[in-house]
Amino acid sequence: MPDIRAQLLENIRDAYPENFEGLDSSETLGENVFGEPKPHPNAVLNLFVQQNVTSALPMAYYMAVRGGLDSLMDVRLPSSATLSGQTLKSAMCGLMALREMELGGIHGIALALGDTTEPACCSPMDCPSQNPKGPLEVGTTGAHWPIFDRIMGSTVGGTRILQVLSASEITGDTESKLCRLCVEKVQVAHTWMRKEAWAALPEVFGLKARRLAN
Repeated sequence: MPDIRAQLLENIRDAYPENFEGLDSSETLGENVFGEPKPHPNAVLNLFVQQNVTSALPMAYYMAVRGGLDSLMDVRLPSSATLSGQTLKSAMCGLMALREMELGGIHGIALALGDTTEPACCSPMDCPSQNPKGPLEVGTTGAHWPIFDRIMGSTVGGTRILQVLSASEITGDTESKLCRLCVEKVQVAHTWMRKEAWAALPEVFGLKARRLAN
């Protein structure tokens, strides 16, 4: 059994990576690695908690909270996907913390786009980001709102803070396309937000304290 367990853990290592680089290099993330029928992320989280698979727990918690409270607390879930009180509490606390980080990340991106002190800065002639239309921050425009919505607005109470934001998603439709300089600013700021969120996963889900207690 130890050999079988070790082989199973090897199979899921890439799907629940221990480092940030694994998020972008792995072809399969989360419960997709288990094949069909795909288990509910709650069931995977329960399994890892029961088996004390500590290296995979941060990512397992994240995968479970992506769907928000409705997914975490769905009364129609089978017993294998029903979270214990402590696990549910940790998941909910982590979800709220990640949502706050998303909001902070959006403000950071808005500030980066509104920074006109850099030598290489776009102009109103070639970029819609210089046509103010929004009240969120100085420098925030109507061209920026679709970006913020892709990061945070479409999560339906969950989170996508670790999801990659491609250049095509940033530029959006032809009417609000940002210039190359603004796209690069968004990519840098968004990558920084993702790295901060990844580093914070053990803490926001209470895993550091749990490890110290053991």
